[in-house]
Amino acid sequence: MALAGGWLSKNLGSVVKSVLPGTALNAGFGAFAAGPKGALAFGLSDLATSVPATLLGRYVGRNVPSKTARNWIEGGANIAGSLVGTELGSAMLMGGQPQQIAQQIEQRSVVNQLPLYQQMSELSPGTQYQLTGMPGGQPFEDLLNQLPRNQWSQYLSPKDQAMIQGVLNPGL
Repeated sequence: MALAGGWLSKNLGSVVKSVLPGTALNAGFGAFAAGPKGALAFGLSDLATSVPATLLGRYVGRNVPSKTARNWIEGGANIAGSLVGTELGSAMLMGGQPQQIAQQIEQRSVVNQLPLYQQMSELSPGTQYQLTGMPGGQPFEDLLNQLPRNQWSQYLSPKDQAMIQGVLNPGL
């Protein structure tokens, strides 16, 4: 245990220095997107995830003979930690995806000058997938059954005609 503690104290300072530029960039993007609260959320979450991930990458690569390979392992761990930090910062700031979707629906309601309940009724729950105006399977089937066969089937290959008839009449 003392060996790991010695390795950690020896490497912690250099790892923190190596992740600070990425942390500063992440904080800058957070400030650009959401002001000072965004800078704080993204910067702290990046630092909190990148330092342990980079330390782990350095520890894993410590016995790799190639310096280039060690750098790739440590750099990959740093990037992975930064990506996790970005997700964490976004969740802290925005409350996660369901809250982001709700916020976007509210914004769309204002832009389209429609009541919020109407916007929400046109979307599949928990998504941005619009349901209003989407054709179902029944109208297409009704259209095919209303038309005489010679109007639409003349444009299809026999294989396609058989496939459509199989869908329309699965019992045959």
